[in-house]
Amino acid sequence: MEVMPTSAVAWSHVVLENFLKKDHLAVDLTAGNGKDTLFLARRASRVLAMDIQQAAMDKTEALLKKEAIKNAELILDSHENVSRYVELSEVDAFVMNLGYLPGGDKEITTTWPATKRTLNAILANMKFGALISLAIYPGHDAGKVESEGMEALIGALDQKAYKVVKITFPNQNHCPPYWVGIARC
Repeated sequence: MEVMPTSAVAWSHVVLENFLKKDHLAVDLTAGNGKDTLFLARRASRVLAMDIQQAAMDKTEALLKKEAIKNAELILDSHENVSRYVELSEVDAFVMNLGYLPGGDKEITTTWPATKRTLNAILANMKFGALISLAIYPGHDAGKVESEGMEALIGALDQKAYKVVKITFPNQNHCPPYWVGIARC
């Protein structure tokens, strides 16, 4: 028997594993250490990976090189500018892990105003059948604000246009991360 996924990122990967097809275009909006970028690149035909930190780009590039991945393009820029690099209506999957770079400067975090602008742009242009996968980390100050904003945003989405799933870990202490999936229908 397989063990149930025990983290927000693990749930993200379970959903994406079943969702992604070889001809898909995926965008990792927060490349971080490159693990999601690698995961996407092994399953989609093309991946764009963005991050505002050079350290994240360097770690992602090293991981992709080590794994001989050639179908990922790295972009040193904010996810707010994703539409400069790709037509949002052509993307099949968007992935965001909110918070800070694991092992990096904890003062550099995603912020709710930027995340909200990014998500609103994606939601307004998202193609039918596309997916947004979000790992949300409410255990730090900026993350708590993002989590509260995210709850308001997903609660206000038109249920006829979007299907939203939220997976939480209610018996874990210290504000555990949770996963949200938004599908355009």
